[in-house]
Amino acid sequence: MTLAHAVSPDLESVAGAQARLLDTVGVLAPETVGLELALGRILAESVSSRWDLPGFDNSAMDGYAVRALDVALATVSVPVRLPVVGESRAGSVPGALAVGTAMRIMTGAPIPEGADTVVREEDTTREGDDVLIEVATPRGTSLRPRGADIRTGDTVLHPGRDLTSIDIGVAAALGHDRLLVGRRPRVALFATGDELVPAGARPGPAQLTDSNSPMLSGAVREAGGEPAFLGVARDSKESVRALLEAASACDVVVTSAGVSVGDHDWVREVVAEMGTISTWRVAMRPGKPVLTGRVRDAVFVGLPGNPVSSSVTFELFARPVIRRMQGAREVHRHRIHVRLGEEMTKPGGLETYTRATLRAVEGALPEAFSAGDQGSSMLHSLTRADCLLVLAAALEVIPAGTVVEAIPLR
Repeated sequence: MTLAHAVSPDLESVAGAQARLLDTVGVLAPETVGLELALGRILAESVSSRWDLPGFDNSAMDGYAVRALDVALATVSVPVRLPVVGESRAGSVPGALAVGTAMRIMTGAPIPEGADTVVREEDTTREGDDVLIEVATPRGTSLRPRGADIRTGDTVLHPGRDLTSIDIGVAAALGHDRLLVGRRPRVALFATGDELVPAGARPGPAQLTDSNSPMLSGAVREAGGEPAFLGVARDSKESVRALLEAASACDVVVTSAGVSVGDHDWVREVVAEMGTISTWRVAMRPGKPVLTGRVRDAVFVGLPGNPVSSSVTFELFARPVIRRMQGAREVHRHRIHVRLGEEMTKPGGLETYTRATLRAVEGALPEAFSAGDQGSSMLHSLTRADCLLVLAAALEVIPAGTVVEAIPLR
């Protein structure tokens, strides 16, 4: 590996910029929702069981409930004959089982009082009103005791968890029909640029489709936020200010383009006038010009205009903000380790997020290969990518076989 020159002092590290931003972000007041609305929300309370699970001794098999002592001598050649005195099925409350008798029982049905084991149906032969038990079945076989899974008061789900469909089912089983969850932050979005036309409109000469706004709206929803697209600001200070004024009523403001040093880039100047700037230039590629701070009471994240830069910087800066506001335990995506399948080069001094495809290797780490042209406007390599490789700022050449971190995208 080739070491590069030190990072320029006017650039902040990615980790430093993330920490500075997240230090300003609080958790929004939670809200209670029904289970039908809880999928994908961040749990804001501990969820404990209101009763034992299972709530009664029940059978793990279809078969016959018996007393173990009554079948202790049973064999295939000399089976034990027992009269069948009834049936226990789901939803019914069976009577007591007398000594020397058996009761037909279904999976999940209550164990009758007096029984202490269940003989599998496969180990029996039915003859009229009697059953022949062909296996000496030990006490407790195929019997699920009350509370064997969860006891009353046991805490099963913890705050900060991303609720899955399984979690919702578990909460229902524990006796809950509503859950306290993190409130979804309102995220104002707008793009800047005279050249932009909306998706679906054919661009004219010198015009570009505003692909960032639909992409970022989707990314906000994926992160758990509620996007509010405000339109496109023209390349004027007045237009940018008007949209920022409207956006500042939301919890978060995310913009794309207009944060660099061009003659028509007004976002940084207007944000400085209306609020505060904590970070502007970050030692990363793509996306070095990232603007973070506050506008009025809203957290502000200004992303670059190139689509790839916008996507990567949203992942690293805006997404964690949205998740922190919901009370997520993990605000960043879980990273994995991969092994480079080819040599890679990068600019010295910049932490680089390389779009890569992955190839599974049996018994070893996945191998990573470049997804294509790494230019910040190149969409093809972004849509092909399985992950973003995280290549350290201090390196310029990373040999094939090197193990690096990666952020999964799928």
